[in-house]
Amino acid sequence: MIRFQLKKSYKLIPKNYYKYPKMNLMTISQSLDESYVKHKIVPDIVDKFETQGLLTIEYNENDKVALGNTLKVANTQHKPTIQFTINSPNNNDEEFEISNDDKFTLILTDPDAPSNNDNKWSEYCHWIISDLSLNPTKSENPESLSTIIDFSKGNEILPYVGPGPPEKTGKHRYVFLLYKQDPNTKLITPPDRPNWGTGVAGSGVRDWIKKCGGSAKLLTVNFFYAQNEVQ
Repeated sequence: MIRFQLKKSYKLIPKNYYKYPKMNLMTISQSLDESYVKHKIVPDIVDKFETQGLLTIEYNENDKVALGNTLKVANTQHKPTIQFTINSPNNNDEEFEISNDDKFTLILTDPDAPSNNDNKWSEYCHWIISDLSLNPTKSENPESLSTIIDFSKGNEILPYVGPGPPEKTGKHRYVFLLYKQDPNTKLITPPDRPNWGTGVAGSGVRDWIKKCGGSAKLLTVNFFYAQNEVQ
């Protein structure tokens, strides 16, 4: 059993994180929460939650997902490399446990389909991969553990589909979410990608999690923007 003790507003570690390389640890933690609200990830996609770590997402050396930066559509058509870093300060405020038997689900969703002002296809499900395992290794920070997520050992419920924003629809948010699965829950395959198969405008990952039942725990979020070149 790997056991982490986490503060409710703990200090994140991204020493080399490309967006906030000169900020102190508490400022980075605050910036995450501020970004979720500023870009309406909370409450458009998820309710307010306690962040448990950081997703570092890289499509290539020059295309890294950084809390609302803009990437070119053409550069995001393949699965990225994703690293999850979890922080474990020495305190007794809240206990977060990961065991070798725990499984995790990674999701990519677009809440702006076909546009930010028209959600008839939103959210659009771009990727669901479940039953992922974490095999953390020590990072440079002794209070943190990191792992590269190995997609080959997961269950791809819906294959990865890269961003495809229509012409003249402005920027779309593409949001990655990492959940710790409830072992008593069976995840179901959405019958379609628009609205996650519900047919209800604005429906998405939050409704899907509820439909699956159980109590999947959202650990962390990262996101980027992309738009069609024709505007």
